[in-house]
Amino acid sequence: MTLTLTPSLTIRIRRAADQAARMIRAQSSHLSITSLSFLNLEVMVFRYRGR
Repeated sequence: MTLTLTPSLTIRIRRAADQAARMIRAQSSHLSITSLSFLNLEVMVFRYRGR
């Protein structure tokens, strides 16, 4: 399931491949991705920063 809340914020929820609990962050100058995995779910937050 993908939720586009604003043009600069998107949240994606999906079933995780495994049950490990972890948090991963990646950043560039225009895009920030945060991934949270817990139980059988993975939540990914995409945040776009314009000029």
